[in-house]
Amino acid sequence: MKNIRLAILALIFAVPFIGSAQQKELYTQYMFNGLTINPAYAGSHDALNLTAMSRWQWAGFEGAPTTQTISAHSPIKGKNVGLGLMISRDEIGVSNMTSVNGIYAYRLQMGDGYLSMGLQGSLTNYKGDFGNLFNGGAADASFVNESEFAPNFGAGLYYYTSKFYVGFSVPQFLNGEVGDDGYSQQKHYFVNGGIVFNVSDNIKLKPNFLLKMVDGAPLSADLNLNALFNDFIWVGVSVRPPESISGILQVNVSPKFSVGYAYDQIIQEQLKEIGTSSHEVMVNYRIPLFKDRVVTPRYF
Repeated sequence: MKNIRLAILALIFAVPFIGSAQQKELYTQYMFNGLTINPAYAGSHDALNLTAMSRWQWAGFEGAPTTQTISAHSPIKGKNVGLGLMISRDEIGVSNMTSVNGIYAYRLQMGDGYLSMGLQGSLTNYKGDFGNLFNGGAADASFVNESEFAPNFGAGLYYYTSKFYVGFSVPQFLNGEVGDDGYSQQKHYFVNGGIVFNVSDNIKLKPNFLLKMVDGAPLSADLNLNALFNDFIWVGVSVRPPESISGILQVNVSPKFSVGYAYDQIIQEQLKEIGTSSHEVMVNYRIPLFKDRVVTPRYF
């Protein structure tokens, strides 16, 4: 029974992988780690920024998607350059993808802010353990294990000040198929922006948005509102119509260390048949690089 469910799950997810599904890993807490959607984000903090994120999609459904990402980025002292590294792993049923991204960004001061231009190169390993779906019986050539590699590259623009930001990125420029089962990489386009303003001496609000476009798929949007209390705790809500609504909580344990959690509740009727909720955890640590600067709270 377990193997049959995994087979069904593999077929369910084959459609979006072959067509135009959202292959690029996307987190509800993306606004706290812009590197996951835009290479131009690299070096935007005056510190070595280390982040680990993990997401469990559709909790309780066996073989449902899980995603883990670790990333690091930093400015280079004395230069207008930022470097970054991001490693991510997606697992869906009996299929998984592991991607390694090397990132370079160059920034110019413009007015009160900076314009950063980023490039990234990636190598993705796709594995399908389809031969493990069934045990015993005659071999079926349609269910074999396979492993393929696919290179890609992307670029992005990111303008930011201490109060607002706006970005545009294409993390995957190349369209191409990987493996005999027809898995294809599709171009992803992201447009995002946000602003921070004071409500009182102890409360700040940060509304932000993300537009996502994938070749062959309809436009998707994330609308978010986060409130920061005493520069210590973020509480927010995110809406991804018509799919889900999410709650976000992040605690700034210190100016260098923060932890976050997001809970997604499915509201689309078709998706409720698979699962009703998703969970996401984030841990971030910043190591100061410039002794003559004080580590100040970052709002994005």
